[in-house]
Amino acid sequence: MPQPLTSSDETSPRSGSGHLSLVGLPGAGKTTLGRQLAAHFNRPFLDLDAAIEARTGRSVHAIFAEEGEASFRAVEAAVLRAALAHPGPPLVLATGGGTPCFHDNMTLLNQAGPTLWLDVPVATLAARLPPDEVAKRPLLAAAGGAEAWLRETLAARKGFYARALLRCSVACTLPAVLARLAAAGFARPGALPPVS
Repeated sequence: MPQPLTSSDETSPRSGSGHLSLVGLPGAGKTTLGRQLAAHFNRPFLDLDAAIEARTGRSVHAIFAEEGEASFRAVEAAVLRAALAHPGPPLVLATGGGTPCFHDNMTLLNQAGPTLWLDVPVATLAARLPPDEVAKRPLLAAAGGAEAWLRETLAARKGFYARALLRCSVACTLPAVLARLAAAGFARPGALPPVS
């Protein structure tokens, strides 16, 4: 049986410090768990989609609709780089579902600190996404059906997500993730490793 939280081979988890970034499909719980981790570690939390909306003054949905995905991904990459370079304390960052797949963002995230893939089963994700939530997510709304789109999207993005330093594939609750982070050498109660 695979471990619920495992390390990738891209780099040693213990080498990571700094920002803690969460990656995964829409509905995986990146924002919810990210806020909980930020509170636990007393670190600022940043939802990348919210940061994009604050920077542009437009919703993610509007950017996709008016300018297309390529334009959105360029803005996303710029906002991500600015967030990771900010001079304040390290962040807990909830990325957008596609963030790791463009502009070499996954490499950048891994270089900035520990990355955690919330690998939630597609059926669970589809059940978590009621119609009003699907309508808010541009790529999901355009597809017309959550579960089929999630399966296709996971197939396309899995290689990027798998580059995360850690993977949570069952019960990605705060206590489970904290225990696994600690076991992987990322955390002790109340703190992530200091920025090197």
